[in-house]
Amino acid sequence: MTDTTIRKSIFVAADPETVWAHLTDAKLLGTWFHPAKADLVEGQEFTLVSAKDGERMCYGSVQTATPHSHMKWAFSVGPLNGRMTDVDWHLTPIQGGTRLTLEHHGLLDSAEAVGLLYALDKGWHGFLGALYSQVA
Repeated sequence: MTDTTIRKSIFVAADPETVWAHLTDAKLLGTWFHPAKADLVEGQEFTLVSAKDGERMCYGSVQTATPHSHMKWAFSVGPLNGRMTDVDWHLTPIQGGTRLTLEHHGLLDSAEAVGLLYALDKGWHGFLGALYSQVA
């Protein structure tokens, strides 16, 4: 693993509490990302599943959760073959809403991994767009 990091920010017209709920509530996660088997809670493992067939899409554990400001996941998805990466979510209140920043760390930086890096980047872009639409 290297310091290769995907960073994305969106600005939404919703307060940090509302955005936080969309990051942690099992049902709300399914409206923009993947449904969770349970709410995401600090110190607990999580599994996110396909809305189509209930198959596991990604999994990990919530490393830290400071309500309405920061959450960190240990995170893996199928193409990572069980290798854990880190996903940090930063929520910053702004005038009239929230700046939500995602940082996905610990990604491989090699010729073999470039396709996965592009796929994850594209995926996060789409999911954050869906979140933006959901809470705006």
